[in-house]
Amino acid sequence: MTTKVQSYRNYRFKQKAIPYIFLAPNLFIFSVFIILPAIIGILYSFTDRTLFTFGSANFIGLQNYVKIFKDEYFIKALKNTIGLVMVTVPLMFTVALLLATLLKQPIKWLGFYRSVYYWPVMISAIVVGIIWQWILAGNYSLFNITLQGFHRFLSSIGLISTPFTVSPTLSDGRFAWISVVFAILWSRSGYYMIIFLAALLSIPETLYEAAEMDGASRFQQFRFVTIPSIKAARVMVLILVTMEIFKIYPLVVTFTGGGPFRATEFTVQYIYEMAFRYYQIGQASAMSVVMLIIVTSFSGIIFFSSKRGENQ
Repeated sequence: MTTKVQSYRNYRFKQKAIPYIFLAPNLFIFSVFIILPAIIGILYSFTDRTLFTFGSANFIGLQNYVKIFKDEYFIKALKNTIGLVMVTVPLMFTVALLLATLLKQPIKWLGFYRSVYYWPVMISAIVVGIIWQWILAGNYSLFNITLQGFHRFLSSIGLISTPFTVSPTLSDGRFAWISVVFAILWSRSGYYMIIFLAALLSIPETLYEAAEMDGASRFQQFRFVTIPSIKAARVMVLILVTMEIFKIYPLVVTFTGGGPFRATEFTVQYIYEMAFRYYQIGQASAMSVVMLIIVTSFSGIIFFSSKRGENQ
């Protein structure tokens, strides 16, 4: 009897321990490369540490936080970032959901279209920035040459007679900012499209059949069946997009470099420059902590708003 009890206890122990054994490598990597650096960054934000401070840095309290909120360039970068989030997140959400809805329909060459829309996701953000810089930057960009050729064609058939003027380039702050938004949408919408597509395909067809029998139109089916059924996917996409846009860096640096005149300089780029160009590790850490609080706040608002709507 004792042997059976001992064997059962060993079996129960193995059943509980095996999941943690498989999780251990990921937990170790997450702790070493995410949790530990975050804790060190928070500690550094209260010191005057620089990139070349090899000894112990001096504790200076909240001076770094006071200093960054007096930094006009940081405030500008923060405003640029929040503006980018407010514009890009709704657009990304809408485009991804629209693409997923269209690619859920039984059309010819469906797999091909899904692959085409997902293909930009597989391209490195750095390469995306270089591609769009080649397309839009300078008077001899592909965009400008195409417009010039179109102008010549219209002139040759007598539709227009005005001389060609150079199209907007990345030297125009507004055009550069809009171009960044477009490049982000082009390169990342496919990723969130897949999340929405998986959620849409999991909705039972019987719900649509019941709604159709009740006389619901296609729009009403989308409004009262599709949208409520993919609530978990909607919340997840909103949180993931928000976090991604807040930390946007490689695409923008290779695309516009933050210019012109800091029009497309966002917080992550400015934090990087503060740390590795101006060597102010303590001040850069304080900026990172502020960004962590802002991103957590935005994500929390989205999450708890969805829970409140669920309770109501």
